[in-house]
Amino acid sequence: MIPPNVNQGATDILWMVLPVICCLLMMTQSRGEQRAEPPRTEVESWYTTQGIEETYKSIENETAEWRKKAQERAERSSSLLSRLRGGTPKPEERFVLQETIPPKLFRLSDPIAGPVYFELTEVEGGGTVVKATYGSSIKRQVAEFKARSPLKIPAAPIGNRCTSCGKPVLPEFILCPYCGEKLMTKASS
Repeated sequence: MIPPNVNQGATDILWMVLPVICCLLMMTQSRGEQRAEPPRTEVESWYTTQGIEETYKSIENETAEWRKKAQERAERSSSLLSRLRGGTPKPEERFVLQETIPPKLFRLSDPIAGPVYFELTEVEGGGTVVKATYGSSIKRQVAEFKARSPLKIPAAPIGNRCTSCGKPVLPEFILCPYCGEKLMTKASS
């Protein structure tokens, strides 16, 4: 039989070591977060048949949905370590609106993806060119949004190409639907 004060001594040591272990775990976790590399920035442009106002509204709705889903995920993922810290800390808000210039610019900030920009350019004759700049961590969300948009790829004969990006464009376009560059017209050349 073990004497009662030996059992008490083991419990006392356990209570002294437990906070040290928790502190070491928290320090290890925070070091891992500091070493994370910032996401690579992606830039892409596309042409949609929607008008500029409608496209701007769809970007507002889409990013609101991103924000809602991110908040739901954060609420579900309360870790054991955060419970040990004395409760679950409020998760950092994602996809926070930073600047809007309707219907031309929609800018968000995100602690994971970094700055997110949607720049819209109205195309004469209808449609909108969307230029999206974002961190690679949300490439899937942007691709899904783009896939749900009514897109149109201009079919042009060889020779009508943007001088900036080299992609084919229709002769009536003033701006390139891919890169947004002003195109040279026969009247201006």
